[in-house]
Amino acid sequence: MSEKREPGFDHAIALVLRIGAYTAFFVMLAGVVAQVVVDGATSTRIELAGVLIMLVTPAVRVVVAMVLFFREKDWRYGWISAGVLLILLLGSLFGIGEGR
Repeated sequence: MSEKREPGFDHAIALVLRIGAYTAFFVMLAGVVAQVVVDGATSTRIELAGVLIMLVTPAVRVVVAMVLFFREKDWRYGWISAGVLLILLLGSLFGIGEGR
């Protein structure tokens, strides 16, 4: 593990999370406004898009962390991030933890 990280490492991770959260918020807000103005399936789809953005944001954060770890040649944490990404993808694909 590197004792000293690249200065932009934490900023890049925070930026990904911030962009994802704000984007999801504004897309969902647009869906709510569309519900009031249009009232139909379009507003529901817009709101669903906001929820999907919110759900994808942590996976994008893991991808960014993995790339940054590999760029720093911190192989251990890079591969750990790759494993976490694989678990997230398999969980989404197969519905693991769904409770059925």
